Amino acid sequence: MNKSPGLRIWIARCAVAAALILIVLLAGMHRRHPPGIWTGQLLPPGKVRPQLVGTWPYAMLLAPDGSLWAWGGSEQSPLPPSLSPRDTMLQIPRRIGSDANWTQVACCQDYQVALKNDGSLWTWGFNQSGPIPTRIGTENDWSQICAGGGHNLTLKKDGSLWTWDENERIKLGDGTITNRPVPIMVGTNRDWRMIAAGFRDSFALKRDGTLWEWGTQGAASNDVAPRQISPDTNWQSISADPFGLLALKTDGTLWINSSNTALVASAFVPDHSRYFTQIGPDADWAEVYAGLNSFYARKKDGGWWVCGLSRFGQLGLGTNFMRVTSLQRLPFDFDPWAFAPGIGSTLLLGKDGKLWTWGLRLGACQPGAARQKFEAFISPLVKRFPSLHILIKSNIDQTPRLLWELPPEVRRALGTGPNGATNNLTAP
Repeated sequence: MNKSPGLRIWIARCAVAAALILIVLLAGMHRRHPPGIWTGQLLPPGKVRPQLVGTWPYAMLLAPDGSLWAWGGSEQSPLPPSLSPRDTMLQIPRRIGSDANWTQVACCQDYQVALKNDGSLWTWGFNQSGPIPTRIGTENDWSQICAGGGHNLTLKKDGSLWTWDENERIKLGDGTITNRPVPIMVGTNRDWRMIAAGFRDSFALKRDGTLWEWGTQGAASNDVAPRQISPDTNWQSISADPFGLLALKTDGTLWINSSNTALVASAFVPDHSRYFTQIGPDADWAEVYAGLNSFYARKKDGGWWVCGLSRFGQLGLGTNFMRVTSLQRLPFDFDPWAFAPGIGSTLLLGKDGKLWTWGLRLGACQPGAARQKFEAFISPLVKRFPSLHILIKSNIDQTPRLLWELPPEVRRALGTGPNGATNNLTAP
């Protein structure tokens, strides 16, 4: 039996009214909770300074209680078995082992390096160490680590510099082209303070404020040993992208040295030279973090600025496939406990124990063609009313998304030790 025209009109009006009410409610929620980072009660300090590191296709968290966690993976490149022997993909962090005495972590695409609180050095993954954490040597005086494109840099407490692993691109700096399965000391100097590694280059700061590089990425290098790349003696901190370097000076100025023409920041360097060029005239920068083809920088007033490619929305500006050709301030501020741009994903641990991400959603499956068409159609409405993000199931977050919180067992272990505020990409 057909419904009467009056009934059909009444049903249609009810549907329209319900839709309008829903939009009003969502708009109210949007005004109440605008896009950004919402912080809760701060946690007490932990045993170690927490740290986030991201690579393709996974990320790792060193929690403030000294435990290690990991998540991510993809259908083409699963998590290394050492991270999750039961799964190839994880969308939320899972603890790695039961140890809670880790103090630093670094990772490459298929292996990990970490330090324990006794100063010992460990590695595992798809390298010679295998899936189980294996100690490197017997020394207990390692102080700093970083991982590059298949090679690793380490510092000891005495200021000596050590490298190991692949060396076909002379990126170990030991004066040879020989691969090194265990760390070997670079030169005889013991005044190194900070290290950073790119895909084919390595960088280090000395205690006298000088900056050094070795490897094959530089157009004028092919250096088998560290060479000073700037006459200045006021370099404060460094952060390496795969193809270059960002650096801060003690006077608060921000500089770039990159051959990566895809990095929009290289618009500051018209000829894409390897010489350092100051980014803008400002002298109030406090931190800088290099990502893939992009970077984040924070000023002393707490404001965050971004520049570069944002194909996956990793710059947090509310859109993707975007080319930011000059520094742009984020529409929200945050004071991180740990922070890392990663490779297409930006990672943030708040001091309240909440883990936020934006950009490429690690561990998520690629949506089908029909879903992608639907999300492209509805994305303008979602951008206007972010509360409708529940309709989006893609693997991209254009604004910060609350992913996870430190679990109760981690929170119970906090309460002692220094309360660090960031990771080891800034000056100690």
